[in-house]
Amino acid sequence: MFIESTDTLWVGAGFIARLALDRPVRMDCSVKRVEPGQGMAVAVTLSGEPHQRAYQDLIASLTRP
Repeated sequence: MFIESTDTLWVGAGFIARLALDRPVRMDCSVKRVEPGQGMAVAVTLSGEPHQRAYQDLIASLTRP
């Protein structure tokens, strides 16, 4: 996932994010690439089946016409 931000973390930094859906989705994130002034690319790990399902449903909804 790419997060747009002018204030980025460093490559290798880890953080927890919550995706604000009907039921919040907890994501464990790790910074993989930084684009200065633009944002950072992060790898996302989801713990637990409900979080995984909600995230997959969101991604699927974004790809529907």
